[in-house]
Amino acid sequence: MADKTALLAMASGICWGTSGLVMRYLGAYGFDAAEIGALRLLVAAGVMSAIALRRPTGMRISLQQLPWLVAMGAGCLFLFSLCYVLSVQEVSLSLTAVLIYTSPAIVMLLSVVMFNEPLTRHKLLALALTFCGCSLAAGLFPATLHYSWRGIGFALLAALLYALYAVLAKIQTQRCDALTVTAWSLLFGAAAAVMAVNIPHGLSVLRAGPGALLWVVVIGILNTALPYLLYTRAVSLGDASKAAMMASVEPVVATLLGMAVFHETPGVWACLGILLVISGLLVMNRPGAAQKRVPLVSGCIRPGQKKE
Repeated sequence: MADKTALLAMASGICWGTSGLVMRYLGAYGFDAAEIGALRLLVAAGVMSAIALRRPTGMRISLQQLPWLVAMGAGCLFLFSLCYVLSVQEVSLSLTAVLIYTSPAIVMLLSVVMFNEPLTRHKLLALALTFCGCSLAAGLFPATLHYSWRGIGFALLAALLYALYAVLAKIQTQRCDALTVTAWSLLFGAAAAVMAVNIPHGLSVLRAGPGALLWVVVIGILNTALPYLLYTRAVSLGDASKAAMMASVEPVVATLLGMAVFHETPGVWACLGILLVISGLLVMNRPGAAQKRVPLVSGCIRPGQKKE
């Protein structure tokens, strides 16, 4: 049976996988990608903060945590979204998606060094299966692609920022709970996003189509607040590399949702990609997956931290 880390991470990936559907509806109202990113962070920050402040401890953090939470919000959340948008303007959407799916590999390598998480053959096999599966599900192979080093650079930077969120979240959740970390990260991300969008245009779109407000709430809660809370909690409970891998179910969900809602027919390659991703997740959750290390540099455990 899958452990709690795997279930939470997969749940976050499922929530993220449905965001494409909501973004299509919001795009039809006239919002651009940057505005959608700002709206989802604003709603998510408001909801998470309201929930956190109802507790006796509120959103209490130490001053030493503040710079790191700013980095997680303004950097890992907002800059990730910005780099994603800049990348799809330069290269194909499928290539951008595949390059971002290198983030589990980055998390895995950082976790080996920083948290002494084991690098096992099971993990490497699962990584290879999920990456190839994501590539096929995203439509990279076979396809005619437009390459741009600028676009590739933005996509790889987005992958790095996404990976750093998992690493920083694991560190910060050792100092306070996942809800507090998520709420502060979303607040700083929303603050950065608001400064980068055309607010009058976004308000005019809302006035012209008030029905969009429902989808704004959905993307803020279901596709942003909830998955980030689940993902942060997953990282805090177990291996960050495992959480990042299990969240890779996202493209599978997006493909299946496209079939169900928009009657999209995936090709043979996309179906093969789905099977590879599922196979990778099954390999990752096999008993003994955390054993039999692959020899590598020895990791560093901070004083007082125990091995996962």
